[in-house]
Amino acid sequence: MKQNDPLPQSQVRQRQQSCTVDKLSENDLKDFHLDNLNFNKQRVSLAVICSQNQQDESLVKYQKAILENIDELKDEAPEVEFFLMEVLFPNKPERSIALDLQFGMKENEKTPFKIKEGEEYHIRLHFKVKNDCVIGLKLYNTIRRHGIKVDSYEEIIGSFAPKKHIQIYDMESQIAPSGFLARGHYKGKLLFADGDGIVHMQFDYYFEISKDW
Repeated sequence: MKQNDPLPQSQVRQRQQSCTVDKLSENDLKDFHLDNLNFNKQRVSLAVICSQNQQDESLVKYQKAILENIDELKDEAPEVEFFLMEVLFPNKPERSIALDLQFGMKENEKTPFKIKEGEEYHIRLHFKVKNDCVIGLKLYNTIRRHGIKVDSYEEIIGSFAPKKHIQIYDMESQIAPSGFLARGHYKGKLLFADGDGIVHMQFDYYFEISKDW
């Protein structure tokens, strides 16, 4: 990874509004509680680490074993391309929602998805890691109603090696709020950042909590 270009802007990064954490606005840093996360300018790619240990035969053999199912490593920052976000309802699987994270988010703004109050649900992510291992990937979520922040949380997704295939991860289950005051339209913002201070994707989404389906 070149020091003068820490995060080369590919089409994927541009579409996903990817950036280093220091490029976020002050409001986003406060909203997502990212004030203490800094971009790691000294990060060393796995490709470089492997190339530095070629003289140690036992280490080379070990590296080949653990890297057997890994896609091509590059001396670049990891790129996480998100394809799909599903909202799954275990008690109502036919109501499950699939959001196209590549080209379908404008439709979500026009037609917010619906969640019945008190319903259990969880999010399933479909993504692909490229270039290098992504370490300590986290989801950060803030939710607003009438412009007022009503909820925020974060969840560790984990660390992933670059693979040729799409990887899938299920988030923890949650229960939608219930009651007259909880019903209505909401605007959320999701942000995915790793432990090295790289924001891989950020986007707004829209939903409604209703009394019935």
